[in-house]
Amino acid sequence: MTGLCKINNTDIYTEYGVFLAETSAPDTSNMNELLKVPGAKDITTVDFRERNGVELPSDVNLKLESIERTLQFCLSANSDAERLQKYQQFIKLLCSGKLTFDIAQYGQYVMVYQDMPSSPQWYKTFSGKSIVIFKVKFLEPQPSLGVV
Repeated sequence: MTGLCKINNTDIYTEYGVFLAETSAPDTSNMNELLKVPGAKDITTVDFRERNGVELPSDVNLKLESIERTLQFCLSANSDAERLQKYQQFIKLLCSGKLTFDIAQYGQYVMVYQDMPSSPQWYKTFSGKSIVIFKVKFLEPQPSLGVV
């Protein structure tokens, strides 16, 4: 898991025990969010009654809207106390301002925290690990198309 996701040059697995997670084998919600293409901003058109359709400028110069991306994380720790401490530290990082995500195979995204759309889910595994799964909604104000 090391090296798969960095936020502001910090490997989130090495530092916090956090990784982008799916809740079941066929689930692809994180991939879908990262590959979702933002909508295009409105293009100025000219609509003549006596012509079919509309006319566009010769250089459309397409620009993208900002986009919200909701990612699901899992944090794993050796104890409940360690899990809570790492969770609080990770949330502090997420709420610290502009975040540069470097995600292996997906590219770079510059986003800011917006919301936690649902309550975290706290678990204890059969092997004694303490985990928490949570979703976070981010705003990518000036979207790129991922891979740089």
